[in-house]
Amino acid sequence: MFLLVTVSPHRCVWADVAFRYGMHVYVDSTEEHLNYILNPAHVNGACEDEWIVYVVKRTVSDNLHLPRNPTKVSTESSGSSMHHRKNIILIGMPGAGKSTVGVILAKSLGMQFIDTDILIQERTGRMLQEILDEDGPDAFKRIEEGTILSLHPCHAVVATGGSVVCSGDAMAHLKSGGVVVYLEISYGEMEKRLKNITTRGIVLLPGQSLRGMYDQRVPLYERYADLTIACSGEDLESVVENVIEVL
Repeated sequence: MFLLVTVSPHRCVWADVAFRYGMHVYVDSTEEHLNYILNPAHVNGACEDEWIVYVVKRTVSDNLHLPRNPTKVSTESSGSSMHHRKNIILIGMPGAGKSTVGVILAKSLGMQFIDTDILIQERTGRMLQEILDEDGPDAFKRIEEGTILSLHPCHAVVATGGSVVCSGDAMAHLKSGGVVVYLEISYGEMEKRLKNITTRGIVLLPGQSLRGMYDQRVPLYERYADLTIACSGEDLESVVENVIEVL
């Protein structure tokens, strides 16, 4: 049985509820004996959150006219859905809004926020563009891969650099602990948003154009994505709402 659960003024989720015999309850004014276990199957990746579990308990009690103190609540997953993973990994083109959306998404869901580009800068003591200018794109990608592989987030929104999909090992590591969300924008939208191509730290191969980079990466984003959100022409609030809705 599925019930729609309000976990905040702006957020609703579906809870999966299973019932077993054993507990004294009232249903439609008829006394019955039921022993029930709430199995929130994953409340947008936060099934271990005690407050959310309480709201799920209360909502189900209200719907079934049950006492407000059920004897047992389980937050264990009953399946292997990707929504059971603890992290949300944002991938996409430069200018897709991964960092900005990630901050708002983390605040909305009560999660940590991690920006891997910032981690690279902290780890190396250099700006992204400095690494590219001084060491080249191949060295940058090795640094990026090493930074990702050293990362072990828990209940976090992770905004990645646009080139992260060039490393199969890095993406396998991220996917093992989170749902990967591709923030998709058109080439025209990307071109319009990027005002600082030469200083932003965009990884371009020798002789590669911005269009060439776009065409190369689109199949990689599509390969690794669990979910895809169309972002062209959308404002930040709409993108965040769309991400939350599909999780």
